[in-house]
Amino acid sequence: MNKSDQLSQWWRDALQGNVDSFSHIHHELYPVLYHYLLKIFKDEDISQDILQDLFIKLWERRQTIGLILNVKVYFFKTARSLAFNYLKCRKNHSVALTDDMDFDIEFSQEEILMNKENSMELNRLLLTALNTLPKRQKEMIFLRYFDGWNYDEIAEVTGIKYQSVVNNVHRGILQLRTELISDKYFQNCRMAI
Repeated sequence: MNKSDQLSQWWRDALQGNVDSFSHIHHELYPVLYHYLLKIFKDEDISQDILQDLFIKLWERRQTIGLILNVKVYFFKTARSLAFNYLKCRKNHSVALTDDMDFDIEFSQEEILMNKENSMELNRLLLTALNTLPKRQKEMIFLRYFDGWNYDEIAEVTGIKYQSVVNNVHRGILQLRTELISDKYFQNCRMAI
């Protein structure tokens, strides 16, 4: 189950009053929402206050909100709306804020360097993990994800049955996931994101 589907499932469970599911949503989205709001306000306290308000309001109004197709987008949209409202109140209504008004988010040199370093290290880890795959899986992963072939094309070229191609690609992805998740650097990067 991908992250989006998992968030949707947790939201459906939260609609039924499951506090643990809402807690999972909080755990998953809080860091990225906080980073987003911190870029807007450049103030930790304001960002945390708005996030606290966001999660409380969404929990209290979950029945009124109902099903959400994309939970992450909905939470970001709500956080953005709360940020607009905060700025509107703070400016004493002297500036009319509209939904199409843009926030002035600035990137620091450190963030750019960190992302570049993380990308380089993750690429190195992926390369190492790819080279540990068996030859057949390596070939099929290459054709599928690096050359963009579909499973039928791979089956035709390699002379292997369609289902065997699917199975080999699936096993290769599982092995890559296991290799990458077991790496301590990768675990630290995932926690930071």
